[in-house]
Amino acid sequence: MIMNYIIVDVERNSFNYATDKPSEIVEIGAVKINDDGNIIDTFSTLVKPSCPLSKFTIKLTHITEEMISEAPAFEEAYKKFVQFLGDSYVFVSWGKEDYRFFQSDCQLFGQDLFQPDRLLDIQEVYMYGVLKAFSTPSLSSALEYLDIEENEHSHRALSDAESTAKIFSRLNSLLDIHSVQKPKRFAQELYFLNGTINNSGKKKFSKLIKTVISKTGNLHISWQEFKSHPKWMEYKDDFSVDNVLEKFYEKQFPKFKTNVINNLMQKTNAVKTV
Repeated sequence: MIMNYIIVDVERNSFNYATDKPSEIVEIGAVKINDDGNIIDTFSTLVKPSCPLSKFTIKLTHITEEMISEAPAFEEAYKKFVQFLGDSYVFVSWGKEDYRFFQSDCQLFGQDLFQPDRLLDIQEVYMYGVLKAFSTPSLSSALEYLDIEENEHSHRALSDAESTAKIFSRLNSLLDIHSVQKPKRFAQELYFLNGTINNSGKKKFSKLIKTVISKTGNLHISWQEFKSHPKWMEYKDDFSVDNVLEKFYEKQFPKFKTNVINNLMQKTNAVKTV
């Protein structure tokens, strides 16, 4: 069976303020690539939303009310796009949002969501297969890193889809794009920053301390005793057991002990009241 790759980008009518207005698709762009890596077709259409374009969207995309005045509504544009997709294909996008945008608008306008053979987030392939990193890269930074010339009209659907297609083709020549997996995140990156425990680490470790105090009922548990508790053993590989954590433990333990005592007293008083 012939399998095509459909590299997709959409632009939305976005709002930079709180509103009940739906953030609808206003442009769809796509590039169809066959198994041989050749571009065999492209798709582009503006979509007329049910609400006026926001100033934010106009400034970002340069799409104007005049440009979409004669554009098809989502239902019509979507049906043409589904015809373009064909029967067997992989849906490729930069990030996961584009497919979710279709999910949202299909639900909003009562359309059946297309079902690709597979969803492929080429941003993740680039992150984990090339950068070996967890920070989310922009499309522009990926183009620069891979030494690919950026299209002139960014934040337009077909232009960004073409840029994504270039990245897809480059990565497809460098590695097996279907086998790239998200590596297990290192604890040092999750919980530490420049040798000190970060906010995520503090929240995680604080919760663990309170859990151990509650389970043992020991309000004077030492650092060495804490490290030997089964609950800590479940998480010890996630943390670097060094003086950073020990200092945090010694500093925060009194506060957590008081917190646990107060919780126990509240539960006791509640039982007495009943």
